Amino acid sequence: MSGTIKEAHLSLADKALRYFCWGVVHTVQRPKVCGGKPAHDGPTIYACRHVGLMDPVILMVEYFRWMIRPLVAKDYYDKSSFTQKFYSHAQCIPLDRKKTSLRWIEESLEALRKGESVIIFPEGKRNKTGKGLLKFQNGAALLALKSGAKVVPVWNAYWDFPHRYRMAIGDPVELDPVPAAGPDSEWLDAQTAKIQAAVAALEERV
Repeated sequence: MSGTIKEAHLSLADKALRYFCWGVVHTVQRPKVCGGKPAHDGPTIYACRHVGLMDPVILMVEYFRWMIRPLVAKDYYDKSSFTQKFYSHAQCIPLDRKKTSLRWIEESLEALRKGESVIIFPEGKRNKTGKGLLKFQNGAALLALKSGAKVVPVWNAYWDFPHRYRMAIGDPVELDPVPAAGPDSEWLDAQTAKIQAAVAALEERV
C-alpha cells in the first residue's frame, strides 16, 4: 500500500472532518510553505516544531491525499468523550507522555508498515513562547530505527490571525549507521540531535 486516504477506507465522518479542516485551513490560515514543498513519496516520520494546535492539521492539509496520522498527547486525547471521538475520527495516535505505556510506538509502526505516515512533535509539548526549540526527545529517532522510515524536519512558524501561516519542510535527515554492537542511548541521542539541528536550520526560510 502507498498510504493514500483512499486506501485507508475512511468512514464518511472521517472524510467529512478532513474536508472541513481543509476548508478552514485554506480560509483562515492560508498556509505558505517557504522554500517549496517536497514530494511525499512513502512512509514518513514528520518531526515538527510545535507552536500551535493547528500545526498537525496544516501539514495534513498540505499532503491532503495521503494518510498522515498525528501523535497527540494522551491527556489531551482522553480529556473528554468529545476529544476522544474527535481525535479518533482524525486518525490521531495517542501518546502517553508519562511513559506508562508504549502503545503509541506499536500503533505508529503499524501505520508506517501500511505505507502511512506519522507526525511527531519531539519537543514533547507546545513551545508557547514561539522562540527557538525546546530540547528534543528521542521518539522520532526511535521510530526511524524500528521502521526504517525517513525522518523529515518541519519548522512551523508562530502564527497569529490575520497573517498567513508559514512553515518550512526540509529534506530527509541522514541518520548515522547503526553501530555493529547495536543502537544504544548514545546513538539515539546523537540522531535526535541531528533531527533537532535539521529542524532548527529551517528557521531562516520562514
